[in-house]
Amino acid sequence: MSTRTRALALLASGGLAAAALSPAALSPALGAADAAADRRTPDARVTGGWRTVSSGAVDTLSEITLARTADGVLHAVYQQDVGSADELEHAAIATSGSVLARSKPVGTWATLVHNPKLLRTPTGGLRLVFSGLQDTDTANFYSQGHAYDTVSDASGAAWSLQPRALTRFDYAYSGYGTGATTLSDGTAVTAASLNSETHYRVGTIDTTDPATASAAAPDGVASAGAGSYYWHTQLVNSGDTVWMVTYVDGASEASEGIFAQQVHPTPGPVLKAPGSTTGGSSLNPDQTVAAVARPGGGVVVAYKTGYPTADAISVWQVGGGVRRVRSDDVDQVALDTGSTGRLWLAWVDGSDEVHAARSGPSGLGFGAVQSLGRPGSGADLRRIAVDASLDQGTVLVNDVTTRRVSLRTVEPGLSLSASGGLRRGRTGSVRVKVTDAGDAVKGARVTGGGDSCTTNARGRCTVRVTPRRAGKVSFVAVEDGYGSGRDVVKVKR
Repeated sequence: MSTRTRALALLASGGLAAAALSPAALSPALGAADAAADRRTPDARVTGGWRTVSSGAVDTLSEITLARTADGVLHAVYQQDVGSADELEHAAIATSGSVLARSKPVGTWATLVHNPKLLRTPTGGLRLVFSGLQDTDTANFYSQGHAYDTVSDASGAAWSLQPRALTRFDYAYSGYGTGATTLSDGTAVTAASLNSETHYRVGTIDTTDPATASAAAPDGVASAGAGSYYWHTQLVNSGDTVWMVTYVDGASEASEGIFAQQVHPTPGPVLKAPGSTTGGSSLNPDQTVAAVARPGGGVVVAYKTGYPTADAISVWQVGGGVRRVRSDDVDQVALDTGSTGRLWLAWVDGSDEVHAARSGPSGLGFGAVQSLGRPGSGADLRRIAVDASLDQGTVLVNDVTTRRVSLRTVEPGLSLSASGGLRRGRTGSVRVKVTDAGDAVKGARVTGGGDSCTTNARGRCTVRVTPRRAGKVSFVAVEDGYGSGRDVVKVKR
């Protein structure tokens, strides 16, 4: 059967075919403190509401891919259903969270992958990597199932479908996982997974002739062992060293879990993410594996830990240490990093509540977890994305109940620690410390028990309290640019 006929047959039948993974070099190890388990901090609820981003019926499997341009505008792309066909919608979003404009990067196609990747170009524009079948015309170059790309300037208002393929592999449209990144000179690096292999390519196939594209030099093919299925592939570029991160569904401890490998400029060894399996079993991440290249070097991956229920998120510096962020019944996980090196971690729990936390500029320690609630009381959240390019985080979710993409901004959370021996009817001192991901916060105002204080350069101050009754006294820390921090001190009789 020809490639064109096979692609159309699969479109009609929903059939699948074959794919793999790739190799890895070690990143610098973290210190012992970064490998220690994270002390759980109670959630602080974020005020302010969710906003609708999308304009149509968002596909229930659609992921949300993000990129912020130099003008401060955040760009989001996601898949929408148009009858039995698909479209990709682009939304330009202000720092306030309001939608400035929308556009359609490729128009309506017969089928599109649910996990496109939006990238910034070296000249400041946007490049969207995707796959699909444009129509049922077997002679159409854009119906061959390769990975393709479309580009725009920084506005995202008008897009130009490029006359090329990004993979020779012609099952990229099947959607097991499309990964993409760009080298510093603009060279495209693209990956697509299916069944037991991942195909990846550095560069492009510059033709719109189906026969020429199919006869091009083969893609690289990689595999992380004896796993049967490779899902949710991500590519990240750390100083022009490209890493591939993939979830592998296998039959043993050695062939299941999250795996990372260096694929460019040379293949490296396969590294398994610590704690990505429990007793040989694991939980599918349900969306592209959360992986980023941190400024200054190194790749960081976040993933669910625990089985059959995930009770934590592991954040792993590839080749180095791991830190766990505790949370009940974790579903989907997203991760991003900004120019300062701070990480924003966001996730959905089993109650469809959204949570987020920000790290320090180095290491894997996170500040207080912020609870963002959900877009609506009946929300069923299947995908999540987060942007870390500003001091605040910007979180987007796909709610399959309303079939909308919704957005909410979140400030980093303060951690407040209060301690002191209090007795009913007696005046006592409560010592407080306010931190942001372990770093002292100067100038935070702490109130509680009828008194207040302002933290010094060490993040410390003292509150004088005269409790009227036994029980507890609550303390709250506030500072501009942060979510409030809370703690309580017991009062004895």
